[in-house]
Amino acid sequence: MTDPAATPSPPAGLLVVGESTFTKRIEAIRPIGSPSWLLMWTTRGRGVVHHGDTALTTGAGQLVLIEPGVRHTYGVAPDAGEWSLLWAHFRAPQGNWLGTSRHLTPAASGAAEAIDAAFDRLRRYARLTGDHIPPSPVHLPAFATRPEQQALALCALEEIVRLADLAGAPAAPPGPDPRIARVRQLIAETPEAPHTLDSLAAAAGLSPSRFSHLYARATGHSPMQEVRTRRLHRAARLLTGTGMSVAAVAGAVGYVDQFHFSRAFRREFGLPPSSYRHNGEVPGWD
Repeated sequence: MTDPAATPSPPAGLLVVGESTFTKRIEAIRPIGSPSWLLMWTTRGRGVVHHGDTALTTGAGQLVLIEPGVRHTYGVAPDAGEWSLLWAHFRAPQGNWLGTSRHLTPAASGAAEAIDAAFDRLRRYARLTGDHIPPSPVHLPAFATRPEQQALALCALEEIVRLADLAGAPAAPPGPDPRIARVRQLIAETPEAPHTLDSLAAAAGLSPSRFSHLYARATGHSPMQEVRTRRLHRAARLLTGTGMSVAAVAGAVGYVDQFHFSRAFRREFGLPPSSYRHNGEVPGWD
């Protein structure tokens, strides 16, 4: 059931680009996240973005990238009067330039001018009609519905993300213990790998029992539960974002048995993979 207090998101697959100036402490609440990726580029003022277990204060020249299905809220920072930003909701591309393990991109001051220019092109492409591109941005959201528009817009989005990557390394996952943060990043980057409690504990440099205790204290769940959930949420994105068969998706996220995968997927999302593909939503992980 949809939460009546939740801020609506564009439907999955619809590419929407716009700019906003916020003045409220809470402008959006999405308890189950958005079915699409959300990219936000601050141009003026300061905002606070809560996503999953992370809180980030973002200012001019900072880029925030939130994965589908990640619960989030955002609004004006307490010490700021307003927050102006450019933003885009879009479907995951076929390539891997987004880096599905990264939700946040750090300050990109060295690339700020180039990112501004790429955002300008992104908004123009989203309004492209025939051979005409509007000469200046229009201060209303643009909906890219034609395949040609979406292809051009995704090129600009890729440029923005890659420019930000050049300006700094991805932020580390949250966590009070850097050993736990390191393992969480390992799981997020390679959920399909044959992880075990012993192998993850070894990556943290801890005994399995000590590792399990610290992990549960830092995250509220076990490491193998995180592996399972990451695998299934990546599978959900592949089902809605690609044409891969259910068997191929199961193998891509680390399941050797399609029946086991389908059963786990249904427990997580309430639908079998084939039905979920038609539903097209990626719930969050609470």
